[in-house]
Amino acid sequence: MIKTNRILVVTPTLGVSGFLDQTMASVAAQPLDILHVLSVPAPRVEELQSRYPDTLVVPDAGKAGGIYGAINAALMAAPDDWEWFTYINDDDCLLPGFGEAALRHFQAEDPYPVFYGDVELIDEKDRCITRITTAGDPGWIPSLLHQGISPLMQQGMLFRKDCVRRLGGFDTRYRLCADLDFWLRAYVGGDPFRYYPRRVAQFRIRDGQLSGNTTVTIGEQDDIVARHLPARPSSVRRRTARLLYRLYNLPRYLTRIRRTGFRTSYQVLQQNNAQP
Repeated sequence: MIKTNRILVVTPTLGVSGFLDQTMASVAAQPLDILHVLSVPAPRVEELQSRYPDTLVVPDAGKAGGIYGAINAALMAAPDDWEWFTYINDDDCLLPGFGEAALRHFQAEDPYPVFYGDVELIDEKDRCITRITTAGDPGWIPSLLHQGISPLMQQGMLFRKDCVRRLGGFDTRYRLCADLDFWLRAYVGGDPFRYYPRRVAQFRIRDGQLSGNTTVTIGEQDDIVARHLPARPSSVRRRTARLLYRLYNLPRYLTRIRRTGFRTSYQVLQQNNAQP
């Protein structure tokens, strides 16, 4: 294990996910110095601390705080001896590529304050559906967001401590997209992003999950983009970014078509949540 660049990993959970053990194991398997914090309902702290003795278990912000309030509570309660931060949901997983990317990132003399990588979309039986489309160049992000394209996934993103402190936590007014608000505030604040073309995490789709409510998701995304990116890029920049994004992700589109038919990522989420 590498005893440097300690990473704070937060997992918000009610403690009832059937995938929680898998999530925990994926974090423990990383070749990194990790402080893993579970943020849970107060009545379950003692039980889950006993279940996971090598993990710090803290009370969340209550039902009204939701997932993002739970993450904020963990950020406040965690010891201050960490240098980087990420969070992973209790049904998702970090992959070996996360540790590989982090170790490579830490080799830089002054590593960028934010990095992200590739995320796999998986089902409830751990079957890979596709690799989620992503922006191979962070410079495409504003133009893509202004076209309703979400250009990266939070799973496996890593934030340097000074960046996290400036952002001041997650905005709990957003039920589903406070992670977008969080990293976009970092982006527009001038924090450089680094992309690693490695599979860093898995995002699981399953019946009844909140992210299946694409109407709320799209509404929150539109509000966040309008707040933080009020200046719309030129039509040339938007078209260029969209073309480059499509070309970069062409193999992923073809894989998704083979496995799910001609469906967008939003339609895949909606289909999953429509199943009985």
